[in-house]
Amino acid sequence: MDFLVPKLSATMESVKVLRWLKHVGDKVAIGEPLVELETDKAAMEVESPVEATLEAVLAAEGAELATGAVLARLGLAGEAELASSTKSSPATIPDAPASPAEFAIAGAGSTWAATPRILASPFAKRLAGMKGIDLAALAATKPLQRIRARDVLAAAEARGAKEGFEPFSTVRRHIAEAVTLSRRTIPSFVIDRWVAATAIDQARAAHGGQIEKMIGVRPTFTDFLLLALIDSFSKHPRILDRWHEEDGRVGRIRAPNIDIGLVVAVADGVMIPVLRRLAGKPVHEIVQARHDAVQRARSARLLDADYAPVSFSLSNIGKSGADRFEAIINPGQSSILAVGRQHDRVIASSGGIIVARGVNLTLTVDHRLIDGLLAAEFVETLAERIEHGTWSST
Repeated sequence: MDFLVPKLSATMESVKVLRWLKHVGDKVAIGEPLVELETDKAAMEVESPVEATLEAVLAAEGAELATGAVLARLGLAGEAELASSTKSSPATIPDAPASPAEFAIAGAGSTWAATPRILASPFAKRLAGMKGIDLAALAATKPLQRIRARDVLAAAEARGAKEGFEPFSTVRRHIAEAVTLSRRTIPSFVIDRWVAATAIDQARAAHGGQIEKMIGVRPTFTDFLLLALIDSFSKHPRILDRWHEEDGRVGRIRAPNIDIGLVVAVADGVMIPVLRRLAGKPVHEIVQARHDAVQRARSARLLDADYAPVSFSLSNIGKSGADRFEAIINPGQSSILAVGRQHDRVIASSGGIIVARGVNLTLTVDHRLIDGLLAAEFVETLAERIEHGTWSST
């Protein structure tokens, strides 16, 4: 069968072949990554829709193809045996339909409605069972023709399109698996506090231009949040502990460094690149590290270091419409801070009423490692650092 360029997004018109993940002659399972393509949004792995052998690569690495173009030729499992048996018995006409449709059964006084046998390859029959395709109905649309796997796949795709079904992308599927595992295995609770962001806004106004001249990147609200988190971790290092279970023993792993995962929105999901060894770094280095991490995520080019264990993540929703939200802890981590959009709030201050601008900090923690008092103390330290801490450009 032909392996075609899929339409991975509504706006996608063409792709570039980055690299083949299998060689000619390799076997590939259903759902196994076969080729990496670059679209208008990101680079992503495209999976094989069938169990097959890669017979021929028809699009070299670096080639640019339109949606629907042929990438490769796949030999479906079971077809080689069928072709071999057909070649060795050329005079045999398989599965010839019976005629007439009804036969008299001698002495029975009734009739027997003969059901013609369905002409289908063994693999097509197995595939139809897996995908819930009615072979008899499919055979009725192809009289006197053998049903092959490609026919079953086409029928399944047509049914899916009719029902509005859209299979998950690799990114979306991984997210679904991760959040399900998190909800099932991590007993968590939430600590919440609103903080004024005046000090951060003033620091950005005072030092943003100088930092941008130094490194060519303008600092964001997230950069100063990261600096406040780093200072707060130095006072509460146990927030960075990770749960560990091995050979029936459970315990904690202490973090040797301050590493923070940064949740970045990408096409059809999120990625979490990691900012490593942040302790003692000046704000301009944090700005550069954050900028580089975002670029890695948005170009779908995470490093091996991004996949190494990290205990804490930051998810800043930015200017979106939510004032507050709770984030789900990524499996393998112990806590995540969700930061809502900046918004005004009426608060009491020095015996009076004022309107201040700030954000909600919502900390979700793994209760197996972190108790309520420690989580509350950490949020208190973080809020104090954000509202009353000092900032500099170096």
